[in-house]
Amino acid sequence: MPNVEDIVKEALRIVTPSQSEVKVINDTASEVMHILEGMLHKLGLEAEVTLQGSIAHGTWLPGDRDIDVFLIFPHNEKYINLVKSGELVRSLAAAISEMGISWVMNYAQHPYLTLTYNGFNIDVVPCIRIRPGEKPVTAADRTPLHTLYLRGRLSGLEDDVRLLKLMMKRINVYGAEVKVQGFSGYLTELITLAYGGFINTLKAASRWIPFKVKIILEPSKQVNFNAPLVVIDPVDPGRNAAAAVSLDSMAIFIAASRRFLKKPSMVFFTNSAQSPSESLTLTTPTLILYGEYPKGYVEDIIWGQLRRIASTIWSTVSSSGFKPIDIGLYTPQDNYIVVMLTVEEPELPEYEIHMGPPVWTDEAEAFIEKYLNASNVVGPFIRNGRWFVIRPRRIKSIKEAVAKSLKTVRGSVVKDSLLKGRVVLLRDASQVNELPVELRGIALTFMGKRPHWLT
Repeated sequence: MPNVEDIVKEALRIVTPSQSEVKVINDTASEVMHILEGMLHKLGLEAEVTLQGSIAHGTWLPGDRDIDVFLIFPHNEKYINLVKSGELVRSLAAAISEMGISWVMNYAQHPYLTLTYNGFNIDVVPCIRIRPGEKPVTAADRTPLHTLYLRGRLSGLEDDVRLLKLMMKRINVYGAEVKVQGFSGYLTELITLAYGGFINTLKAASRWIPFKVKIILEPSKQVNFNAPLVVIDPVDPGRNAAAAVSLDSMAIFIAASRRFLKKPSMVFFTNSAQSPSESLTLTTPTLILYGEYPKGYVEDIIWGQLRRIASTIWSTVSSSGFKPIDIGLYTPQDNYIVVMLTVEEPELPEYEIHMGPPVWTDEAEAFIEKYLNASNVVGPFIRNGRWFVIRPRRIKSIKEAVAKSLKTVRGSVVKDSLLKGRVVLLRDASQVNELPVELRGIALTFMGKRPHWLT
């Protein structure tokens, strides 16, 4: 069996960018920054054009096509209003259009632009200049401070960060967005810095216990956070840099760290070579709902709605007498909205036992009157001090329960998409052929449950 050192050495060949790639990225970033500086000058705007994110930190992964450019504006009322209102971004967009560069406008706390240039996606984000510890005006204002803090401190640890990022990508916990609820790029850098390298980070994580881990890189006043993982942002002690990390994402990383240290393997750094269907010997009934991905909406909005719908489905299905096992959410290639629900049984008996109030309460009489003359119930009768009846079950199939839950959701483009889409009940892995090609691999993976790295 290969040892940890052998696997790390092999993985380094994957995560280390070539000199030609480094040159292309640096040249592209420089060109875009030069263009933006000229535009700002023509528009009469005062700003510092800066490179941020993993490119600036030297921790990007080969093949990444994203570059972050931040425009840092003076901290005064004029620029605060221009940034928050979106007027500044609209002015930039008009100037960029004149140069024939394609762009789309995205939204976080305020609008920003994503340009397509030389095969790269370049986020152009306006922000306000702040000092360390100063309250940010927008969420983007901290980013330049993050880069300043990491500059020099990460020297010699860049490859360790890359290894950690790739491993987190492969176990599906990389990214702070609502879709993933995992580890941001900045957080992976802070954790690597705190523990002093990739292997040391895995060793530490293998001992983590959720809600009992607090990482502090710089002395700061005590701030209590109720979160599975707490990493105090060194440039803003009042912020938990790990706030986005869900309990499941943290647990997956703990389990994967333990597994890698015990049984090191390249499966933690590569896509699984094994087809999900090869290990799928036992399946449980799985309901799959899917519809078209709503276009023109920010991903976090789509995923926020999708997670709320999943919570509603789980609650309604449970209260209807079904026993849900697992629920999965997917948006493959931004073409579909997909909800997958595994249950013990997709059909329930025709009758159910319905519990009423204790016999000594005021509500008891109303319960008796409701069911006393009903021809389709058994009872009322008393058990353990309460009234009961046996009545026909209103919802007998899992499809009915899910349809009922969707109808209770208000004002959701995701709900509208799912209601217009299809519902398929799979009782066996061979039935995945009933699904669109793009969903078959996802369905098999969800039905199989086992993580690909647990080999």
